[in-house]
Amino acid sequence: MASLKTRLRNRAQILLSAALLTIGLGSVPLQAADARVTIGRTVVTGLSSGGIARFLGLRYGQAPVGDLRWKPTVPAAVEGLAIDATRAGAACPQGKSPWGFPSSNEDCLFLNVTVRAEGAPATFWQRKPVMVFFHGGGFTGGAGNLYDAGDLVRENDVVVVTVNYRLGALGFLAHPALDAEDHLAANYGLMDQQQSLRWVRDNIAAFGGDPDNVTVFGESAGAIAIYTHIVSPMAVGLFQKAIIESGAPADETLETAEKQGQTLAQKLSCPTDASAAAAECLRKLPADALVAAQATPIATIIDGSLLQRPIGDALKAGEYNRVPVINGTNHDEGNLIAAFMFDLSGTPLAAGDYEKALQGIGGFIPRVGFADAAIPAIAKVYALSGYTSPGLAAAQVITDGVIACPAYETNKDMAKYAKTFAYEMADTDARSIVAPPISFPYRAGHFSELQYLFDLSSITLKGTPEMTDAQKALGKEMRAYWATFARTGDPSGNGAPQWVAFTEAKAGPVQSLDKPQSKSVDDFAARHQCDFWRSVERK
Repeated sequence: MASLKTRLRNRAQILLSAALLTIGLGSVPLQAADARVTIGRTVVTGLSSGGIARFLGLRYGQAPVGDLRWKPTVPAAVEGLAIDATRAGAACPQGKSPWGFPSSNEDCLFLNVTVRAEGAPATFWQRKPVMVFFHGGGFTGGAGNLYDAGDLVRENDVVVVTVNYRLGALGFLAHPALDAEDHLAANYGLMDQQQSLRWVRDNIAAFGGDPDNVTVFGESAGAIAIYTHIVSPMAVGLFQKAIIESGAPADETLETAEKQGQTLAQKLSCPTDASAAAAECLRKLPADALVAAQATPIATIIDGSLLQRPIGDALKAGEYNRVPVINGTNHDEGNLIAAFMFDLSGTPLAAGDYEKALQGIGGFIPRVGFADAAIPAIAKVYALSGYTSPGLAAAQVITDGVIACPAYETNKDMAKYAKTFAYEMADTDARSIVAPPISFPYRAGHFSELQYLFDLSSITLKGTPEMTDAQKALGKEMRAYWATFARTGDPSGNGAPQWVAFTEAKAGPVQSLDKPQSKSVDDFAARHQCDFWRSVERK
């Protein structure tokens, strides 16, 4: 006779199966052989290999084309009794970049789900932690399917979702004619992201995920997006934890964004007023023309609804979704950014152009940039005499002033209200996977931490060396930290060195993620000269 424990477990499984069918999430577990799940009456077939199942190109929103261009995301309709999820969906329109490949296809609102291919009958009710990733790329490039989460899933038994969202002028455009229409405006890419989270809430249980334990994580522009969701009233309840990688609380006013939209309209011979004719003109433009003419700021827009006030103000006041947060940066963030600004755009930065370059850096990211009046003081603190090249001096200004210290100050604000963990990815031997050699080393530059979390071989330059064994071990440790945090709200455990929470009282500590072993450090603010940056006038 079966034990009482076994009978109760079987009874619970039967009841849960019935409940899932009632709410339309299905009850057929993942089968390792054919990577198949059922959502309601729809059978979804994906790919299975190496103990991992991938379901690619799942539609979460209707194609934002025609009258739906520059409209809030419309949830995807039921596609029928069978969905082929063996190929990634189209990337959203974008030009050539290190973070993705050119595309002009606006039918791009797809996501991808990666899970263990266990085939166990209980998979669908185990309620595994869910991690939803929003890619970076300056809000103009990238795609979710480029981030292969196989190792993260295989090692830690989590469910990972990667998402496409509208980019550039198609995803972040304010214009008087569009904003006068009776709908949410400007942050269309963020509306996509929030709709993807609703899709997760409604469907992820069919893949074995827990819809009540969702962690959002993202890098660079994706991190700025997560800052926005944290303070957005429209995101309440859509996630329970957040991981912010190499981002700053960057936003701009609707008025400023509308002026940028009017400039775009003028370039493309469309009206700049609030008329219906102006909106019609914009909606008839080819996607390629919009991508070619766009000048999208690396910031989200204070539209009054999705984002109601500056992100930093909301965090300081504690008026945000108070979820546990990991927030961190890389040791040498600015090195890659400076490389694209100077060496890879023509020639290395010359000493005589240093202060002019600082002007450009000051306007690089809204809200965390700095005023021209601060440049003499910055040029003194970051004097060229202290660096082997002007490019490295400019890179350090970006690292400290634009990314590291703004993130550090934000940690002090968030730690007042919710559990906060800070990190610095400090492997200065990190490979440069998206940029060729230049006049100075990349070290632990912007974007470099992602190779420790994902397989990025699809965008890695040919000839890039393999990771060392020590770097592979660091990657496994970082993946364990991210997944343990997603599971429990605390990254410590799972065999990794302890990660002490950041507190307002200590203004620290920061976890240094480095080989041979990560450790807690207290000198982050001093190394990045955050006392100085606290005194700098921002713009």
